[in-house]
Amino acid sequence: MAAVLYFPSSGTAPVSPTPAAADWTLHVNTVSRPLNFTRGNTALTTLAYNPDGADHLVAGTSMIAQFVSQILPPQTVAAQQVALGLRMLEVAAGNNLTLRWKVYGCNVSGSSNLGNILAIDSGASELGTAISGITRAALTTARTFNEPWRLVVEIGVGGTPTTPGTHNASAAFGDPMATGTFQMPQDADTTACTPLVVFSNDIVATFNVEPSYQVGV
Repeated sequence: MAAVLYFPSSGTAPVSPTPAAADWTLHVNTVSRPLNFTRGNTALTTLAYNPDGADHLVAGTSMIAQFVSQILPPQTVAAQQVALGLRMLEVAAGNNLTLRWKVYGCNVSGSSNLGNILAIDSGASELGTAISGITRAALTTARTFNEPWRLVVEIGVGGTPTTPGTHNASAAFGDPMATGTFQMPQDADTTACTPLVVFSNDIVATFNVEPSYQVGV
């Protein structure tokens, strides 16, 4: 069974792991939100991250937002296809930016990366200057988490701008309940639709306790 997770447009993540400087080499936005297994009905909202005030003509990556799950039980997350769909834009055509995203597990406090599920990955298509769909599928690495942990998804952009160009970009997040918005964004799709990350296999989100360990049993 697949696991579908949502990116709300508001809320504060339970913890905020420090993004790896080796992955996000230029800029890191301070936005850290919950990564949810159920829709919370937050409105679709475009998050603009414009860290460059002038031309910045160097190769590098910029993280727009981080999403962190509830505490998950120990488990093995098998190697599998994982797909991400959302709407994004670059501020100017000279920015030459593509999607970057990373998936990993952290410890409960967020102080340690327990293993990359998907090392930072690059989308194939340059973002447009009007917000539109970007979809990316990638094969993950199997990871076994032997302690309670949290799932983390980081989303941003990367590229080498040309004059005039910056690493400024935007992404639309939210998980509305309206039927018309509940479809995974496709490449170049301008329809307002819900950003999603979909794992081919289930991720166990609930702790199971043997009855013999329950009080009064």
